[in-house]
Amino acid sequence: MDKNNSQSLQSEASLHVQDYFQIFRNYWKVALLVFLLVFASCAIITKLQQPKYSSISTIEIIPPRDIINVATTQERNPIFSVLNESDAYLETQYEIMVSQQNLSAVVNKLDLAREWSMSEIEAVNDLRRMVSISPRALTNLVDVEAKTTDPLLAQQICSAVVDCYKELRDEKERAIIKEAIDKRYEVLRSRQDELERKADVVRQYIRSGKYIQNMWSQDGVHSTPVSAGSEEQSYATLVAAREKLESEIAQMRVHVTKLQDLKDEELRDYVTRTGLLTAESYCSDRVRQLNEQYLKESDEKSQMLLAGYGERHPNIIRMDEQHKNTLQQLNDELIGMRDAMVDQIEVKQAELQDVTNRSEQAKERLRNKSLEDQKVKDALQEYAAEKARYDKLENDYIADKMRMMAPRTSIEIYTQPVVATTPCSPNFRLNLLAGAVLGIIAGVITAFVFNYFDTSIKSLEDAERSLGLPVLGVIPQDAGVLLLQGADSPDAEAYRILRANVELKREMYKASTFAVTSANAGEGKTLTLLNLACVFAQAGYSTLMIDADMRRPRLSRYAELKADVGLADYLADGRALSEVVFRTSNPNLYLMPAGKKTSDPSGLITSQRMDQLLSEVSKRFDVILIDTPPLLGVSDTSLLVNRADVSLFVLQPRKMPLSALVRAKNVLLSAGGRIMGLVLNNVDINNDSQYQYYTTYYSYYAQEDRGGEKTQHRVAKKDGRAEKSVTSDTASEEDIY
Repeated sequence: MDKNNSQSLQSEASLHVQDYFQIFRNYWKVALLVFLLVFASCAIITKLQQPKYSSISTIEIIPPRDIINVATTQERNPIFSVLNESDAYLETQYEIMVSQQNLSAVVNKLDLAREWSMSEIEAVNDLRRMVSISPRALTNLVDVEAKTTDPLLAQQICSAVVDCYKELRDEKERAIIKEAIDKRYEVLRSRQDELERKADVVRQYIRSGKYIQNMWSQDGVHSTPVSAGSEEQSYATLVAAREKLESEIAQMRVHVTKLQDLKDEELRDYVTRTGLLTAESYCSDRVRQLNEQYLKESDEKSQMLLAGYGERHPNIIRMDEQHKNTLQQLNDELIGMRDAMVDQIEVKQAELQDVTNRSEQAKERLRNKSLEDQKVKDALQEYAAEKARYDKLENDYIADKMRMMAPRTSIEIYTQPVVATTPCSPNFRLNLLAGAVLGIIAGVITAFVFNYFDTSIKSLEDAERSLGLPVLGVIPQDAGVLLLQGADSPDAEAYRILRANVELKREMYKASTFAVTSANAGEGKTLTLLNLACVFAQAGYSTLMIDADMRRPRLSRYAELKADVGLADYLADGRALSEVVFRTSNPNLYLMPAGKKTSDPSGLITSQRMDQLLSEVSKRFDVILIDTPPLLGVSDTSLLVNRADVSLFVLQPRKMPLSALVRAKNVLLSAGGRIMGLVLNNVDINNDSQYQYYTTYYSYYAQEDRGGEKTQHRVAKKDGRAEKSVTSDTASEEDIY
């Protein structure tokens, strides 16, 4: 199934290609004419063109950049920043080369306005048409070309365009640098004033005496200000004293609380254990002396007991009394020490309050001093930043001045323009080749356009599909008169095919009278009728040809028969049938000429004599062929087709629009006629493959007879054309039958 579909698609594609080729074959004369016109036009225009000479200069456009890098900062070159920010820099330079400003400079440099006797604007416009810019891909190279009729002028223009562009760009870049230098100098002056103002602020702090000169270093400024006061040290000392007093008061409060709850031995033990006896601030010398004496007496008693003294020994009793007295005194002194510590706490409290007040004052002084130091530090930092900005601007200013004086390279010339010795245009060969190509394209397009707008019948299938009528015969182009060529002529076979098809349908229509007509003049109906009558006569049919085209009779001339009377005489003057019917040189073939001219053929056709004529000849002849006028524009045909049994519609492919053919068909049917079929006449079967299968025998017969027989028939037609003059007096009844 897929194979069948593939074959079908290939066949359809082949048919499409054949259709396109056939279109070109049909209109090859038109295509050839268009080709010749286009080719000749290109040749003439090329010949008439004035030779032009070209001069080319190849240059490299160098983007702006620093020549000497003397700046200490990373700021970019002001020219580069202004001109080279865009990716389309090179494209912009190409446009500048052919801009009015640059071309005006060229015109003035070469004095072209005076030389060409025109205004500067007109000279610039003419010059713009002579100059072209051609960039080379992926490079900064560009070709500057000038084309004129004068080779020397072309070289001068090309060189001037490059020179003026270089001068224009150098001038513009220097102007940008100068403007940048001027603006930078203005900024430098303003920053210098600001730097001096910030320096005065720092100097005022130094002059106040609170800060020393060492905060200025060799590079301009110190990192932090150096203060001349001791507020921070004083504040630290007072804070330490306050903390010490607070600690002592806290300890004393703890001891007092303990001492108030203890008595005698416990009190003495606490004082000894906590070290209050050794503290200078808490214990008096009297307490320490009594404590030492108490301990000493206790030690002496122990020694005495060890020495053997008894408890009732007088020395021991005396020692006990003394020891008891010392203990009493010590206890009394400890109680007094406790009371003294309470008083001492109050003194320390007062001292702490004083130290606290003085530390707060010192803290305020220190805060104020810190704020002032911060102001000085900020002033120093602002001065440092301003000094850095000033130094940067000063260095850039120096760099710009050096850049202004440094040489700049805006373009590099690799090819100098030269004076051309041969013209660059017109290129005669190239133009002719282009003309030939355009001519072929125009010819093919014209053929397809003609085919598109051509609504005429083009093929046998078109005729049958569009008119709904069968094609009975296809007559080849340039078919001759069979009456003169003979029965063996190759052209006769096409008419035999037509005769065969007519015979096949004749019984269906019961027809013996055939009206041969066409839509318009020039379709070949008369010749078709004559040759069809010849092949009918050759087949043994008694055939009569009636020339009913009384407005433009031609049948007698084709048959090379001169007659003074004919159909008009029969209808109008009442001539006998034997007087108006003549035998031709071909047996069984008779002719009724049109006869004398008349102003009202329609009136004669509608007469009773016309009906009598058709009735009588139908009895005497086997086949009657009536040559009628064209259907469109003449009323005679409608009257004739109505009286004939059937009609044969002769049409020539690609001659009449389809709408005219349809209208002619409708006219014929409206008149009551019956159409047996179509006859395609004057078909170019040698160049149109659509008809070759229908005329295979003709092609074969013509090939076989190419040796000379057909030529002999053509010669006989030309040289043996003997005009026959037959009158009604020489005709007899035997001639008719």
